[in-house]
Amino acid sequence: MHLVELSRAEHSELKINPALAEASAARQHLIPIVASEFRKAATQYPIVFAKNPETGRFAPYVLNGLEPEENLFWSGTKMDVVYVPLNIRRRPFFVGMADPSSGANDNVLCIDIESSCISASGQTSIVDADGSDSPYLKEILSIVGKLVDGQKWTSSFINTALSLDLLCPIVLDIVLEDGKSLHVEGLYSIDEDRFRSLDKDKVETLWNEGVMDLIYSVIISTGQISNLSVSGMRGSRSIAPGATMRVDVGIPNL
Repeated sequence: MHLVELSRAEHSELKINPALAEASAARQHLIPIVASEFRKAATQYPIVFAKNPETGRFAPYVLNGLEPEENLFWSGTKMDVVYVPLNIRRRPFFVGMADPSSGANDNVLCIDIESSCISASGQTSIVDADGSDSPYLKEILSIVGKLVDGQKWTSSFINTALSLDLLCPIVLDIVLEDGKSLHVEGLYSIDEDRFRSLDKDKVETLWNEGVMDLIYSVIISTGQISNLSVSGMRGSRSIAPGATMRVDVGIPNL
């Protein structure tokens, strides 16, 4: 990866193949999302939370696989889903910070000039013949804008969930038909028992702050875990007949 700040002048000749953007997800079992994506994501993916190993801060993700570098939605050429997360659709573009020496403190749009999306055979340009932003670049700017704007709302939601002690560990235990056992830890979800025990004043506050939709989206999405385990086990992998999949929500046994 080699990120540089996008220049309409210097990069005007680059050709992009947007269809290859999804290839970046081929080996991602977790894809970060923002709060504005929860409702659409919940119809297909489990929404989970995980801690950043460097900062310890929680962030929301869609779960694509049951093992690291496994994406059970990857067909070999694309994500076999109705909704593709914004963090995949933005590729090969990233958000960076302006050079501090310039005195600016703004976000800038960067491009990975080593991305496989950049190809001489690509049919999509960054700018039109008159030098204006192409429809493709306008769409990328819209996607990046949603991600940047969504960070504050997402952080606020997580802070609210933590303040109410609503995030709890989940443990997945699955036995595959080939006898292999999968044990997944390190993920978090909404503690439904704790959520149901909230007093009326706190529930009213959550409704007023627009947080309730997000909580319900996360809770509903947990039903996608079993779908991921069954429909996602393409080809030689499936759950063993008669085997059970256990999803423990709460503090795992130590």
